Amino acid sequence: MTPSDLQLANDFVRSWAALAPQRRVRLGKQVPVAALQTAALSHPDLGMRRYCLFLLDHFANDQSADVFRQALRDPVATVREIALHGLACERCRVAELDVGDVVSDLMGMLARDPSAEVRHKTVAVLARFLDRDGRARDAIGRAATADPDSAIRRVAQAVADTGQPHVRRRKAALRDVRRTERARNRRPQAGV
Repeated sequence: MTPSDLQLANDFVRSWAALAPQRRVRLGKQVPVAALQTAALSHPDLGMRRYCLFLLDHFANDQSADVFRQALRDPVATVREIALHGLACERCRVAELDVGDVVSDLMGMLARDPSAEVRHKTVAVLARFLDRDGRARDAIGRAATADPDSAIRRVAQAVADTGQPHVRRRKAALRDVRRTERARNRRPQAGV
């Protein structure tokens, strides 16, 4: 990491943010990829790390797979979420996605990430690979029974049961779990 890389990334992000969307396309051709990659992993400002990952996803996705993988270990959950998206995003790629490597990374995230929000989003991303890598189904099946978060267990079970890649948002899944628990608590207990 050099201060000049961080300064170059800062300057680029500031100029990018100041432009109208239609003018950003031209600036996108001049993306300082190496500086953004450095800043995505080491900038002291979490907002800059996130913004750099966003730009890398859209303008240098193929060249930044290792950066996304390293950013999965960022201490800030929202940075890991952006890295998760960048790693698995197929829309912004030119080259074919290495599904095997991505699924391996996602399995690790689902099993170990401390943030329930990140694990929930990992289920959603893994669900997109159900038909391309059997390990995705296995990891989701394990989450359906073993994840400590009831909302994640619920959405993982729904994906495992239906094979559908759609995953409800975390807030909706949490509401479903609370409703089920309230309904269960209102039922009279047999033999009481």
